[in-house]
Amino acid sequence: MTSATLRMLDHRVRYLVTIRKALGTLLTLNFAVCWAAPIFIQGRLFHMGLHRIVRPIFSLLDRSAALRRFAATYVYRRAVHVDYFATAIFLTGGAAISLGTVFGWQIRFGALPWWLVAAYYLAWVGFGCRGMGTAWTFAHREGHVAAGRMYRLWISKHIGNIFENRVGVWYGIVPHIFSTSHILLHHRLNGGKGDPVYVWDLDRTKFSDLLLYQWRFFVYMTGFSSLSEFRRQRGAHQAIQRAYATLRRGMLIYWVYVPAAIITLLLATGSGAASAMAFLFLIYFQPLFVMSSFLALVTLAQHGFLEYDDAGRNIKHVAAITILEGDDDSFGEDDHLAHHYFPNVTHDRLPELQPSQEREWARWHGAVFKGTSIIEIAILLQLGRIDRLIDRYYVDFSGELDRDELVALFTRRAQRREMSYEDYEFRYLPGLRERVRELVKRGVCENENRAYIYQAHHNFDPDLGIAHN
Repeated sequence: MTSATLRMLDHRVRYLVTIRKALGTLLTLNFAVCWAAPIFIQGRLFHMGLHRIVRPIFSLLDRSAALRRFAATYVYRRAVHVDYFATAIFLTGGAAISLGTVFGWQIRFGALPWWLVAAYYLAWVGFGCRGMGTAWTFAHREGHVAAGRMYRLWISKHIGNIFENRVGVWYGIVPHIFSTSHILLHHRLNGGKGDPVYVWDLDRTKFSDLLLYQWRFFVYMTGFSSLSEFRRQRGAHQAIQRAYATLRRGMLIYWVYVPAAIITLLLATGSGAASAMAFLFLIYFQPLFVMSSFLALVTLAQHGFLEYDDAGRNIKHVAAITILEGDDDSFGEDDHLAHHYFPNVTHDRLPELQPSQEREWARWHGAVFKGTSIIEIAILLQLGRIDRLIDRYYVDFSGELDRDELVALFTRRAQRREMSYEDYEFRYLPGLRERVRELVKRGVCENENRAYIYQAHHNFDPDLGIAHN
């Protein structure tokens, strides 16, 4: 390749990075203008005292023996999932009321006033941000239960995953994305190279890198990056071809069928074309925008630290964080280590699992924090306040390092990159399939599936002489 060609390629890469950073900036501005206030207001009001009113009402429903018996008999297959039922009722009931209100107003008056949109956003976020959080938590959980087997047969056969594939479209969730991409890419690769929401080519303490990640996460949420990765990995895993077709169907539902139905309904009931499009943007697509920004921040924190063992493998007790006694835990979501590496351990069994990990947390100076939330950790990372994170929340199981050593260690871990963003996006990913086949050819891995996992979990491959740093 000539020097002129290399210069042209470098110019193209710089141009694309600039464009992506600009698009990430637009997503951030959209979050700040449209959603920062509803999220802040709902969060503050809840923690300032609203929880004293809401929680007793919720507890009354949650502890109802009759309701739990109904859920166990007619809704869920496993007893542990009965814990979800009261929360699911609150979410679906609230969503039905708020959606019914905005649709009813639009159909009757032909347009939505700004105050009603603001009220809808407040209701959508929910008390203490539990509306949007619950929708994603439940869709996430459904995706982890194979073939829709969370629910009784009559639900799984006729309705399917209620939150992932039905309610979720109003919360920015492309149908089937959890049961396909989240399982076969994010969890199979445990956040490593090839995962559409990979974070370790970015400095997790740098705002400009967050802007790049905003765009990456948005493209993931649309379904397009997962579809592209499934196409690249076709044949490597027996479930990928089926997942490709399933996710593509989900994308048609989200991007074509539902928007077409909304526009048709509104035009048929008297709304003008511009008003109908405004409704589609404000009510249907805005949740995708806000959750891409919000979850980008969350995911950067969940996998915010990176360390390797002597063989160049990612250390799992560092690469996935754990929050103990968290402020806003939702059915065990705060233990991201357990979620990735002990996926069969349900939220009710975490108190048994966590003590068994203390030796490994001590050995590796694991990423364990107490009495905080994933959002607070994310904000402290972005502010570069690793010192405050260590001082206030870190749980030191080893006692071997002093405070300054811990701050220095976790600062390095938060800033460590396996390679640059440009190298990963424009050099590593395009050659990933060839790299995988070379691992199989040289006998490092027995098949392509194992090779994808190997390269995702290793920073250095001594057999191939590949150093990613």
